[in-house]
Amino acid sequence: MGSRTRRAVPVLAAVAAVAAILAWMLPGTGTRRHTAAPPAIRTATTAPPATPSPAPTTVAADPIAAVTAAVPTSFVMQGPAFTTEASVCAMPYVRPLDPPGEQHHTVCWVQHPFGVEPGYPSTGTSYLLGHAWAHDRDEVLNPMSELAMSQVDLAAPSYEGGVPIFPVTALDGYTVTLTTATGRLTYRVTRAFAVSKARAGDVTSVMADTTPDRVVIITCGVRDTGGVLTDVEVNVIAYATLVASVPA
Repeated sequence: MGSRTRRAVPVLAAVAAVAAILAWMLPGTGTRRHTAAPPAIRTATTAPPATPSPAPTTVAADPIAAVTAAVPTSFVMQGPAFTTEASVCAMPYVRPLDPPGEQHHTVCWVQHPFGVEPGYPSTGTSYLLGHAWAHDRDEVLNPMSELAMSQVDLAAPSYEGGVPIFPVTALDGYTVTLTTATGRLTYRVTRAFAVSKARAGDVTSVMADTTPDRVVIITCGVRDTGGVLTDVEVNVIAYATLVASVPA
């Protein structure tokens, strides 16, 4: 196992200030509008029997309930390829961000002023970081990193604001569940990508820490090539948006 410095998640080091740029609100539950069909042309001289009105449609209750913002204590990331369960520690916002403590079963939540405690409705994004490392496959976020990096083609970038990024779809639909003293919040991954560690802080959507009801999960890039793991100088980043919450 290498030194902590070598294994750090040196994300966001190039950015001097956080710019709040976009509010991402969950759509509310609306009422579906039905368009009436045009009247039929009838040749009968008597009116047809009245058609009974359809029974009203039952609308399922909104699964998102108010949960007071609080420090997260446990983390579960789950999908078809892996399930990761971990405790959550708090880490100060000191760049480069390096999750401290036990590395196999712990992810870390970044404290104010970067991000917020998870809750609903929230005033911003919650940032969670954990280690992945080629020299220790038991690092907490190795499963996430290895799956994501299996899709990354470093020769075929996309761009966000001029920053080369490498889209990943393998994590789409994975759920992230955070438990706090005030409730349980479940988020669904809607976007993931890899980005050079030196440029991660230049991606405006990463730095949009006032985006509400979102968690951002960040780890290091680890690629499995024929059973041999190698570290790649990228961060793997996943965005997940709130889909359910249950107060304690």
